[in-house]
Amino acid sequence: MLRKFMTGFVVLAVIFMVTTTVDAGGGDPDYVFSMSPALIEGAPGSSHGAASILDNFGGEVQGWSYGVCHDTANVSLTDVVTGADTDTAKNGGPVDFDNINLEPGGVTQGVVICFTGCATVAPGTTGFEMLTMTYTIDGTANSQICFCDTLGAPPVSTVAVVGGASIVPVTNCADVEPENPNQLIASSGLAVLGDPASTTLSLNNVTMPGVDAIQMNVTYDDTILGLSGVSPLFAFEFFAVQSGSSGEVVMGGVADMSPPIDNVIPAGSQTDLVELSWSTDAEGASAIAWVDGLGNPPQDIIVVTGQTTQQQPTLVDGTMTVVNFNSFVRGDCNNDSTVNIADGIYGINYLFQMGPEPTCDDACDSNDDGGIDASDCIYIFNYRFLDGPAPEAPFPGSDLDPTPGDGLGCDGDADDI
Repeated sequence: MLRKFMTGFVVLAVIFMVTTTVDAGGGDPDYVFSMSPALIEGAPGSSHGAASILDNFGGEVQGWSYGVCHDTANVSLTDVVTGADTDTAKNGGPVDFDNINLEPGGVTQGVVICFTGCATVAPGTTGFEMLTMTYTIDGTANSQICFCDTLGAPPVSTVAVVGGASIVPVTNCADVEPENPNQLIASSGLAVLGDPASTTLSLNNVTMPGVDAIQMNVTYDDTILGLSGVSPLFAFEFFAVQSGSSGEVVMGGVADMSPPIDNVIPAGSQTDLVELSWSTDAEGASAIAWVDGLGNPPQDIIVVTGQTTQQQPTLVDGTMTVVNFNSFVRGDCNNDSTVNIADGIYGINYLFQMGPEPTCDDACDSNDDGGIDASDCIYIFNYRFLDGPAPEAPFPGSDLDPTPGDGLGCDGDADDI
């Protein structure tokens, strides 16, 4: 028993000894410490969770220590919590020793799972969560969150402890990439096959001054959509569209070219710039994607304020989804554009008196349960005369079915099986 007890303290001493273990080859690949996720993206001020992860391809890991450093000019550490796996590593319970210290520029952790060697992180274990952290993106420059040996007094070494020996692991950083809070946005939409559709391109100007000029490029799937128009929504003094390849829209505008040059795309607001009009030629989903380098000559997406080309805004793609469904008003079983007692009677005649079949089955499914039966007729009577609930969507206006796929379609559309 005494030998086991002393072995535990040897492990602890190895972890926190002042002398740093020498790494002759970039770390032992049998032991990997990684920050997860590997990429943290967000606007300044946004908060993000991260974790230090152990992948064990070697022997039984008895403990570990490390520091995790961040760039204090661009990232701040707001919270740390023992990892879920560390919290149960000693045969389902907490480890014997878990020391976490917040330091200027990072955090350190030292762990001994069991002083008597009663539990380890087994060989073959991957994705073991050692510690969780919460970071806030403060700056606008790219940076990294990395394992380090510089935190604490004396500095804490980055090692895994196996068989009482400290082993330097391979380490992987997390990249932190702040998103530009200014955004170029392509809207998303839903359209019925054969109907016209449109996409709005807008600029959300959060931190820039008023914008004087802009170049924009988007691509679309020309097997699904046909471009039928490009219309400025902002009062550009000059606006032009390149006559380019199908599947591409290349355009640019200057807000004001005549003194006193006082017309700008405003700061501090989101402004609609352009409407793209589409014909819907086939079912499917087409990305409306911002892409640099389109046109002849090629142009990138740029925003100009005064004589300055600003950092490119965050590009938010849209999607136009084309479906082969017909719109209807739920409850309008007789298709006369009104929901009243006649619709309930129409349903009863159809179900029990060999009455005419509805033009739009989905309209007769008043309670949207995927079938047409007496309960739908009763539902209408209750709504009209007994303060019952209104028909499910789409109601009271005509629209697409929010619950497709039930086999009840409308006037021969794709759901009408």
